[in-house]
Amino acid sequence: MSSTLKSRRPNIIVEILLVAVLIAVTAPIAWATLLAFLPNRAIVSSKWEFPFWVGNYTDIFSGGTLFLQLLNSVGIVVGTVFLCLAIGSVSGYSLAKLAPPNWVRLPALALAGVIPLIPPATLVPGLYVLLDTMGLLGTVPGLVLVNSLFNLPFAVLLMSSYFSSLPNELREAALVDGAHEMRTFWLIMLPLVRPGLAATGVFVGIMAWNEFLMGLTLTSGGETAPITVGIAGFLQQYAVTWGQLAAAGTIAAIPMILLAVFANRHIVAGLTAGSVKG
Repeated sequence: MSSTLKSRRPNIIVEILLVAVLIAVTAPIAWATLLAFLPNRAIVSSKWEFPFWVGNYTDIFSGGTLFLQLLNSVGIVVGTVFLCLAIGSVSGYSLAKLAPPNWVRLPALALAGVIPLIPPATLVPGLYVLLDTMGLLGTVPGLVLVNSLFNLPFAVLLMSSYFSSLPNELREAALVDGAHEMRTFWLIMLPLVRPGLAATGVFVGIMAWNEFLMGLTLTSGGETAPITVGIAGFLQQYAVTWGQLAAAGTIAAIPMILLAVFANRHIVAGLTAGSVKG
């Protein structure tokens, strides 16, 4: 009996820690959701009043600006994920299976390691001039290119680990049967790393959705900005509309939460597949 209790005790401690972490993660979300349905007078009041009110949502969508910013963020995420998966899968496959020469592989790996270490703020002036010259300043395609620049190294390295987990015999058998390299990649190797594609796409999508600095500095705000910049607009110099801020925050969180929920199985499978090399 005592041995059973001793073996059960670590499990209880782990369960308590998991519950504590779950509460710490969900409590801010639940509190923001509650504030989204309260008028500002009830939020700043010293009394505990909880009158249900949907006016915050009608106010933030009344002008149509936040809805356009939401569409901008969706376009940025879709474009960034598409570019990162298209380029990252081909590059990752090349690094993992084609054994490129060192004069190609080493600079590529060095560049992939250096770009995430550069503070994004130091690149703002150069990116501003570059996008202005290309006519993409303050546009969704311009922000797609900028977000792809920062997320592509991550996508390449992650996809390379997934392709490395596939046995080389699959590629060799396809080549022996007469398939050329691109056909082997497209019809045989790429379908086998679909969980990896899903995991990479979700991670890149979340980072692109939450990006704020480039959306703030490379757009003129308003209808050209992503939703992260629109949310920050509720923080005014002399007043903070807490209810509208919370409502906009909950709206911005819903797409990524749904994406993570529906792609959860693929994320777990992708992480598992990429951690074991065949």
